[in-house]
Amino acid sequence: MASRFHKLRARQQEREPLTAHGRINLVPLVDILTSIVFFSLLTYTGAVMTNLTAFDLALPPVVVTANTNTSGAQKDTVTLILAVGIGQKGLTVAHSNGGAPPFQRNIAGLTAESLDTLEATLKNVKQQFPDADAAMVVPDDDVAYDDIVHVLERVKLANFRKLSLTSAARSMQVASATPGGR
Repeated sequence: MASRFHKLRARQQEREPLTAHGRINLVPLVDILTSIVFFSLLTYTGAVMTNLTAFDLALPPVVVTANTNTSGAQKDTVTLILAVGIGQKGLTVAHSNGGAPPFQRNIAGLTAESLDTLEATLKNVKQQFPDADAAMVVPDDDVAYDDIVHVLERVKLANFRKLSLTSAARSMQVASATPGGR
């Protein structure tokens, strides 16, 4: 039976080729470095992505002035709210103004013919309200980007120069946030 000393010497002689000439076992070193790189990338990405996606927007101050009537007669202005909805089944043109009943027209499809119909409808609205210059385009989430661009081009061709693009989810949040809105 071998003594403890002989067993220890035998183990040292077995390991000697591995540690001879200053060699070290690289497997544990690679494991540790991999762990360090992995966790540093996690913390780096989180901190940097927060800085990249956070926008600090400073809005200009709002100045409220009293209405002054210099001409003696108040000019009658009509506000037109024009919305063009884009869905998979087609287009919807809707507008409302101060006293007139609301208008809504559904146009089936997203083809060239439906875009021509959209442009003609918008030109008719522009003839009824020549001072109106703003239009809001509301695409559904599943509408292709090319279709949105084609609709924006047609709205611009109908002489609505102030375009705003919003999402259906955003407009529903705003509508439900208004007092009394359903």
